[in-house]
Amino acid sequence: MRESPYLQAIQTALHGAGLPYGYAITVWSTGSALTGEHGMASVDQIFLFAAGAVAAYGGLTFLTWDTEGEADQPLTRSPRRVRAGLVHVAAIGLAIASAVLIAKISSGVVWLLAPFAATLVYLAVSSVEVGLVEGERGGADAGG
Repeated sequence: MRESPYLQAIQTALHGAGLPYGYAITVWSTGSALTGEHGMASVDQIFLFAAGAVAAYGGLTFLTWDTEGEADQPLTRSPRRVRAGLVHVAAIGLAIASAVLIAKISSGVVWLLAPFAATLVYLAVSSVEVGLVEGERGGADAGG
C-alpha cells in the first residue's frame, strides 16, 4: 500500500463522489436520450423531468422510511471492489437503457417517465452491492 497523503485524499474524494457521479451520468444521459428523440425540452417538460426524478427518489425514501438505520458501508467502500464496480456500471447502464427505451415512446409523458425510471433503476441496482455485503456480514455474524 502507498502511504501518500495525496493519494489518500484522492481516494476520499472518489469515495464521496461515487454515487453522485454515477447518478450525474445517468441524469445527463437520460436528458440526452429524450432530447435526441423529442428535441429540446420546453419549460413544462423540464419541470416534468425534474418531477419524475424527484418522485422516484421520494418514493424510494418513503419505501425505506421505517428501515432500521443505514447499511454499515456505502457502495464506494465495499470490500469487494471489482464486484462493486461491476454493479455500479450495471446500475448506470440499466438506468440509461430504461431511459432510452422510454424515450422511444411518442408522447410528452416521456419527460416524466424516463427520469423516474432511470432514477429508480440506478438507485435500486446500485444498492445491490451494499445489500450483498450486508448479507455476507449478517451470515458471518450468525456463524455462517
